Amino acid sequence: MTTLHPQNRSARIWRWSVGLGVVVVLLGAWWLALDRFAARIGLDAENTMREVPRHEDNRVPAN
Repeated sequence: MTTLHPQNRSARIWRWSVGLGVVVVLLGAWWLALDRFAARIGLDAENTMREVPRHEDNRVPAN
């Protein structure tokens, strides 16, 4: 079976490399966005935590 329009092998490799480059760039952008989102959640969680005084942990409750 022969093809009607044979493709140039270098053109096919070039298209695949461009497609692979686009996928790599999109994955990198997704990773950066996810990292930034996780950092924002971590900072928000850290800011909402209140510090418990340490000396109150050792006190015996008065009856």
